[in-house]
Amino acid sequence: MPFYFLKTFGCQMNVNDSEYLSGQLEEMGYLMVSDFSKADLIILNTCCVRAKVEQKIYSMAGRISKIKEQRPKTIFGICGCLAQKEKENIIKRVPEADLVFGPSQIAYLPEILDKLNKKDRKSIIQCDNKISWSLKGKPIKRRSNITAYIQIMKGCNNFCSYCIVPHVRGPEESKPAKRILEEIRLLANDNYKEIMLLGQNVNSYGQDLNDKDSLLNLLKSINSIEGIERVRFMTSHPKDFNLELIEIIENSSKFCEHIHLPLQSGSDNILRKMNRQYNMKQYYNIINNIRRYMPEASITTDIMIGFPGETEEDFQKTIQALQKVHFDSVYSFIYSNREKTLSPFLGEDIPLDVKKKRLWALLELQKNISIEKNQNLVHKTVEILVESSSKKGIEKQYWGKTRTNKVVVFTYPFEYDLLGQLAVVQINKADAYTLYGELLDVKYK
Repeated sequence: MPFYFLKTFGCQMNVNDSEYLSGQLEEMGYLMVSDFSKADLIILNTCCVRAKVEQKIYSMAGRISKIKEQRPKTIFGICGCLAQKEKENIIKRVPEADLVFGPSQIAYLPEILDKLNKKDRKSIIQCDNKISWSLKGKPIKRRSNITAYIQIMKGCNNFCSYCIVPHVRGPEESKPAKRILEEIRLLANDNYKEIMLLGQNVNSYGQDLNDKDSLLNLLKSINSIEGIERVRFMTSHPKDFNLELIEIIENSSKFCEHIHLPLQSGSDNILRKMNRQYNMKQYYNIINNIRRYMPEASITTDIMIGFPGETEEDFQKTIQALQKVHFDSVYSFIYSNREKTLSPFLGEDIPLDVKKKRLWALLELQKNISIEKNQNLVHKTVEILVESSSKKGIEKQYWGKTRTNKVVVFTYPFEYDLLGQLAVVQINKADAYTLYGELLDVKYK
């Protein structure tokens, strides 16, 4: 029986793509292994949002190339966003690669492998991101039997000046609502408790469909499906976020009170250069509405440091945004030039030491904010969905998330299996990243 190794880089979309790759391979008779040196087929599902991750991918590709020299019959594939961006350049840099295919070809892995077996040439390159996208009927091996990812759309039409995603993921294309609802019903029948709806910009879901479906209508339909306890979605774009969406979340028991709303910068000047299509007044208005209608909701964001031409004044406006909004957590990263984007032409590059200094200042501020917000939950009771466990002495250590997406850890005796259950936990300790508590009750489902 042949073995396969699959490594995923990047976002939840890539994770879900890899679940479909695994499903197709295991239907073909492959078994997964954790050591690529023992695999007959090796696939790297890649990301190219930042230069640093590309370096990691090429470094791993180099190690795999050495294995292929020893075992020339091993099939080596590179897929995903980096493959879409680089195409033939990957073969030039990694000549040992047999397969190069983009995100839109994820559903056609058996056909790609079959084509490789029939061709005399060394490698197959299949990177067309304009083909019709469909995962209907494709086998999937989900990494969890509690939480499931569902791609409701692919691609992006926004063309932020720093972002390569529209170039590698292609234009927006929505999955018909009927198919999404069918998929969720099947997951409910399989006892899945949580659904994560995925898209580069979920708020624009349905704008390309003939019947002009919308995210709001989709969420209303999902709310009526029994069995699913929690529904999350990401990523939202501030330019499309509205009060109706907040009201739907507030009035439903399924939709989690966690909003991930990428800010990127607190400076109107930088936001304009980024082509983000909103300003800080509009962003603060959204935050005020969330706080007004859902005061207990958590709000998280993305921040980019060192966009070309970012002045100290621009950066201080980002710091002011953190102080004003008090995000629960922030995913922050240093800007890096991406091919095919406009950002390198919009200002002088910021010296790396300045970028790092600003990043550490932001991280230190946010760490203190996160500690403060989490400390406010000490002695309070929260409901968590238990997602994993590990041994700890004579007990098991369980891990789960609150509806507001905060990680909670607690221990309980071995004889009880709480995976997939809704647990009521009293928080007795907290740091910037994790809550620790004591189990009070279990809402068995």
